[in-house]
Amino acid sequence: MILTIITIIAIAVGVVLLHKAEYDEGILFGLGLLLTLGGGFMAFIMSIAIISAHVGVDAVIEENRIEYEALCERREIVESEYEDVSKSDVIKDVAEWNKDVYRYKHWAYNPWTNCFYSKRVADDMKMIEAEGSEE
Repeated sequence: MILTIITIIAIAVGVVLLHKAEYDEGILFGLGLLLTLGGGFMAFIMSIAIISAHVGVDAVIEENRIEYEALCERREIVESEYEDVSKSDVIKDVAEWNKDVYRYKHWAYNPWTNCFYSKRVADDMKMIEAEGSEE
């Protein structure tokens, strides 16, 4: 959100500088043109990123749920002492899942990047309690 506000301010300052320079080709004109075009380009890129982060959220939530449940089932198999699944693979997969959940939630609630991530997805993701952890 903060990046979006900074981009809007850059565009506004650029337009004001262009207006004050009256197309005089001086330093104000160059700086105003740079701020306006650069800010416009960044606004375009950020708009695409924001839209792509919030479209298809239901599918992402369902995919995360399926992966979460599969990892929980694999963890239960390992804890029940079956020998058909390697414990190290399950521990690694659970750790990767928890790391991805933490990372997504961190960026979804970071004021600099929160508009690029869906809070619905972040709120729906759950950590898997690893064997021996104290949560």
